[in-house]
Amino acid sequence: MDAVTDWYFSEEDRRLVSPERVVQLTAKAAQVFACLERHKGEIVSVDTVLEEVWAETHVTPDLVREYIHDLRIALGDDPRRPRYIETVRGKGFRLIGDIEPGADAAASLAQGEGEYRPTVAVLKPPLTQDPLLNDLADQVASEVINHLARFHYIGVVARQSAIPSGEIGDIRSFARDVNASYILEAGYTRLGDDVRTRVQLVEAARGRSLWGTRLDLGAGDAGRLVDDISSTIVFALTGWHGELHRAEYKSAARKNPVQLNAFEHFVLGCDLEMRLDADSLQRSIAHLEQSVRLDPTFSRAWLVYALELRWAYSVVPGRDRRFLETSDHAFRTAFKLAPTDPVNLALMAMNTARIGNLAGGLALLDRAEASMLGDSDAMVCVATAKAALTDDADGAVAVLDSVLRQNKTPPSWVYFAEAGIAFLSGDHERCISSSWSAPEEISAMAFRCLSLAMLGRGEEAVAEETKLKSTFPDFDFMRFADNFPICCPARQQEYFAAVERLMSSARG
Repeated sequence: MDAVTDWYFSEEDRRLVSPERVVQLTAKAAQVFACLERHKGEIVSVDTVLEEVWAETHVTPDLVREYIHDLRIALGDDPRRPRYIETVRGKGFRLIGDIEPGADAAASLAQGEGEYRPTVAVLKPPLTQDPLLNDLADQVASEVINHLARFHYIGVVARQSAIPSGEIGDIRSFARDVNASYILEAGYTRLGDDVRTRVQLVEAARGRSLWGTRLDLGAGDAGRLVDDISSTIVFALTGWHGELHRAEYKSAARKNPVQLNAFEHFVLGCDLEMRLDADSLQRSIAHLEQSVRLDPTFSRAWLVYALELRWAYSVVPGRDRRFLETSDHAFRTAFKLAPTDPVNLALMAMNTARIGNLAGGLALLDRAEASMLGDSDAMVCVATAKAALTDDADGAVAVLDSVLRQNKTPPSWVYFAEAGIAFLSGDHERCISSSWSAPEEISAMAFRCLSLAMLGRGEEAVAEETKLKSTFPDFDFMRFADNFPICCPARQQEYFAAVERLMSSARG
């Protein structure tokens, strides 16, 4: 590959692969795309697609249009401003843009992001007699696929597995046919003025349910209903400690360490408990070092490696500046590999501000905020960066609260992020409350001490500081502020005022 190509298509493997993501197609979707690819640059009529793909079967022209719609979703294409599939009104469709055939190139790119990535098939429920429920099912499936496809470490089966869920037969056979690791099923029923949504994530290999939820929401605002359902699903599944990550973590933990690939080292490097003590950090760092060694293009592994090294600098005995130098290198590598990833942008914003370029950090933060929606990890990182780098405390809290509204049971790291955001916004009661959801995590303990001091609860603050220093003997409030980093001058002033009040309480 001498030049950069947007997408490579492998008909044999039924995959569309870009430098950033892999989309697994179903057999029919791949055949439709192959038909367009054979006639690239030419107008392909619906009748031509029917003849080449469904020669022995009678299907309606609408089915072709549905497949075209799903292929556009897979490519992230906009039919109003097409880059890849153009509609020629009254005549058919034309494949345009930078898409090349190439099984070898597709396989090579697919090896990135950790050699293996969990792949999700999103199914629609069978059609009902209720047009609202049918439309809702179609729109939610599209939104979920669109959002999942943004995560570089998740593969997505294009929606025209549009075999409805009631017709797939044995779920394990179906999953093998579409190369899916997991199946996402949803069902919708009317309850008066409400719609009840049931969703479950199924492990394909065993056919067992891993996660499920039920939502009862008002049907009045259809757009809001689609957003609420799809956001709840995506927030639950994705992120460093979402349901997909948890399932992959448990699977990797059962394997012989010498058999782990880069993705499996990555998930094991993201400690589910987020203990952040010296031993846990050193284990995580060892896995992440293996992950980036096996796959130097795995941007998210480089990013988490950078974060873990930063935390290790605060708590691992005998650490030195090399931890920080390696962390800075890992941040830069992650950003170079995926410069549009909103998590990379938010954390690079904090790292840029940390080294003295606050204006550059704020510019990166603006870019992160513009692309964060639908990614709960990114939204929490943006909220943290806004609280630490800007005067916009209310904006930081608003972003965090939007995540918590969609995810009622967030992972523990969100709670200690909430503690920091609440402290920096001046809400000390909320800081203390949220810190107890991650009681022995270093930043939760630090901000709990300071909030207690600011509320005049000196004895409790000193007692919590004693626990903090006992758990993390090398902890230092000055180094913690630099490591976080707290860069907004007003936030720095408030932070060090709280440290002074804590020290005053300790002196009696």
